Amino acid sequence: MQKPVDFATWHRHLAHARTDTLQNMIRNKLVDGMNTYGEMALGEMCKDCIFVKHTSYPYNSIMVKERDVLEHIYIDLWGLAQVQSAGGAHYFMAITDGFSLYQTVTFLALKLAETTLKVFKAYYKEAKCQTGRKLKRIRLDMDREWFNNTWEQYRNNEGLIFEFTAPYAHQQNEVAERGMQTILEVAQSILVESGLPTKYWANMIQTVVYVKNFLPSSRQPNKIPAELWHGWRQDVSHLRPFGCMAYAHILLNLNISKLQPR
Repeated sequence: MQKPVDFATWHRHLAHARTDTLQNMIRNKLVDGMNTYGEMALGEMCKDCIFVKHTSYPYNSIMVKERDVLEHIYIDLWGLAQVQSAGGAHYFMAITDGFSLYQTVTFLALKLAETTLKVFKAYYKEAKCQTGRKLKRIRLDMDREWFNNTWEQYRNNEGLIFEFTAPYAHQQNEVAERGMQTILEVAQSILVESGLPTKYWANMIQTVVYVKNFLPSSRQPNKIPAELWHGWRQDVSHLRPFGCMAYAHILLNLNISKLQPR
């Protein structure tokens, strides 16, 4: 007859299975030959399980909401794309306003500090002009395209507050990370629906962001991002499905012959 063994030994025998799973097997006698003695609980934490099954903490649901446009913006960069876009891009840079969740994207051929700073300067100038507000805080990760001497010099000159997230702590830049995930998921779906080649991925992402600015969010369920950003009510009658048939007018002076289609 097989001698009974302690619970911890069975825990190791079955590749560190869940404790409640082993307890259920023993109580209900789901298998033969599983003889145990002692308490059906581990006296201490299983260190092997800690090394193998360790996961990061979930997203923190407690978040301080912004009270005005440009109070806090979030920046993220996506790439390298496996397929070059029709316009020659391999990356795109997304900037999201924390209050309105109004989003803009810019497509880049290279991921350089000078390139990303140029995009940000253009955004900053346009944002101040369009909203009449002043930018206060910026949150981004510590990748080299942001955390470098070029950006640091600009940051010191402008007096802006830059909040760099800790490495691998994506939840600290939740607005940008989740926004990026939504963009990519919707872009993939309209790529399949439209049947267009993958090289038009930048056009799809631009369309997704444009339409997304007309959709209310959980932060602002009663107003859309575009209205909060621009300050007036929006009209969506011009929207069309991505990939639908369209006709472009050709100017008369560009036609080789007057008999050519217009």
